[in-house]
Amino acid sequence: MNEEYLRYWGLTQHPFLLAPDGKMMCVTGQYFECFERLKYAINTNKGGVLVASEDAGLGKTTILLKLIEDMKEEHGRNFRCAFVDHPTLTSDQMIGQITGLITGEMPSDDKLKNLTILKDALTEVKKEGGKSIIVIDEGQMLCDTRNVLQELRVLINLTHNNEYLHTFILSGQKALWDTLQEMPEFWQRLPVRYYFTPLRFEETRELIRYRLNKAGLDVAREIFAEDAIEIIHKYSKGLPRTIMAVSDLALLNGYSDKTRKVGFKEVSKAINAMSGRGETIPYIITEKREETNEPSPRSTAETAQVIVNRAAANPFEYVVHNTRQTFFDQYFLQYIKPLVLTLVILLLIFIGAAGYHLLSSPRQVENKVIIKEVEKTEQPKKQPAAENPPNEPEAEKSGTTVQNQTATQTSASDQTIEKDVISAFKEEMKNRKEHVSERVAVVKADAANIRSAPDIDAPRILTIVRGEILPVIEERTDRKGMKWYKVILYSNRTGWIASIVANVTTK
Repeated sequence: MNEEYLRYWGLTQHPFLLAPDGKMMCVTGQYFECFERLKYAINTNKGGVLVASEDAGLGKTTILLKLIEDMKEEHGRNFRCAFVDHPTLTSDQMIGQITGLITGEMPSDDKLKNLTILKDALTEVKKEGGKSIIVIDEGQMLCDTRNVLQELRVLINLTHNNEYLHTFILSGQKALWDTLQEMPEFWQRLPVRYYFTPLRFEETRELIRYRLNKAGLDVAREIFAEDAIEIIHKYSKGLPRTIMAVSDLALLNGYSDKTRKVGFKEVSKAINAMSGRGETIPYIITEKREETNEPSPRSTAETAQVIVNRAAANPFEYVVHNTRQTFFDQYFLQYIKPLVLTLVILLLIFIGAAGYHLLSSPRQVENKVIIKEVEKTEQPKKQPAAENPPNEPEAEKSGTTVQNQTATQTSASDQTIEKDVISAFKEEMKNRKEHVSERVAVVKADAANIRSAPDIDAPRILTIVRGEILPVIEERTDRKGMKWYKVILYSNRTGWIASIVANVTTK
C-alpha cells in the first residue's frame, strides 16, 4: 500500500515521517538563523550554545541532526560528535557516555580516567584542525539534577592553548531556559542562544510544500488547498510535529477517497481521527440549538460557561454538529461574514472622507473669490476719451507710465523665476542619475538574512530567497574580515547582507 500511496501523489518517499531527519529539514526563517548561530559558535570556538523552544515538537532535534550532517561533510574524519538524547544519567555515567561517543571505544568505570581519555582525544582532533561538538538533547530532564548540570558546566572548561577543545550544545524546552537563568555560572558560559517559537501561517505553508518537494512532488503542483493548510495551522498551533502528523493522515484520506487535492474534508477527517472521535466531519462552524425541556432559557453566565467547557473539550476550535445545515450555512461565518464586515468598514471610511471634503471645500472656494475681488479692486479704471480734459496734468501721465513699467518688470521677473525652477529640477534629476548605484547584490543562498547593521549578531530585518537582485549603495568589512553590503530593499528601506550569501556585480 505504501508504494501505491506514494505513486498516487507522485512522490518517491514519505514526506511527513515524524522521526527527526536532517535531510528533510526546511532551513528557512528562524531555523536558518539558528543554524547560522550554531555554525558561528563552532567556527569561532565560542564554547557553549543553548537552544530552547516554547513547546515540544518545534524542531530542535532536527536542526541539531542537520548541523551534525553538515559538519561531517565539511570535516570528514576530523570531526567528533557526542549526541546524548537521553540525559537521565548520573554525572559519572554522563562523562562515561560522552567519552565513549567521542573516542568510539568502551568507556572506563573510573571517572578520572574517562576525563583524561576524553581530553586527549579532543586535543588530538584540535591539533589536526578538526572540530568536536558535545550535544545534550532533551535537557529539560536535567532541571531537577543540578549536580549533573554542574558537571556539564565544568566540562565546557576543557581547553588547549587558551582555546576550547569542543563546542558544547545544550538543547531543551522552556523549563531548561528558566533553570539555567537561575544558574548564572552556567548561563554565562552559553554566550550563543536561540529560542524557537511556534510557526506563523506562512511558515506552516512553506514547511508543507518544502517536504512534499523533497519527497519528489513536482514543484509546479499543489496538492494541499489553501483552506486545508489554514485548518492544519490552526489545529497544530504552529508546532511542526503536529503539522506533519495531520498532513500525513490527510494525504492518506485523500488517497482513500481518490481525490486530486487535499481540502477541508480530508483535513477535518484527519483531525477528528487524531482526536479520537472517528472519521466523521464535525467541523461545521455554526452553533446548534440545544433541544432541552428547561422551562426558562439559560442565563448569560451559564451560556458562557457551556461555551468555555465545549471549547476546552475540542482542541481545534469550538464547533458543534448540525448535519441539516446547507453548504452555504456551514461556510457563511467563516468566509462571507468577514467579507461583508470589511466592505462595511471601507464604506464608512469612504463616507467619512467624503464628508470631510464637503465640509472643508467651501473655505477654499471663499479664499479664491476674495483674492480675485482684491485683484479687481486694484486694477486702474480707464476714463472715457471724451471726458479727458484737453490739458491732462503731467502727474497723472507719469503715474500711468510708472504703473505700466512695473507690470512689465513683474512679468519679466515671473519668467526668470520659472526658468530658475526648471533649471533646478533638471539639475536635481541629473544628480540623482549620477548617484544611482551601478552595483547590485545577487542572492546565491536558498535563504539569506537582511540585517539592520553589518554584523552577524545584528537584528534580522527579513529573509530573502535565491535569485533576488538588490542595489548596493555601500560596502563595509566587519571586525572578523567579512564583507557586508548595504542594499536598498522594498519601500526604500535599507539593510545589510553578508558576502557569503550574495554576489556583487555591475549592471
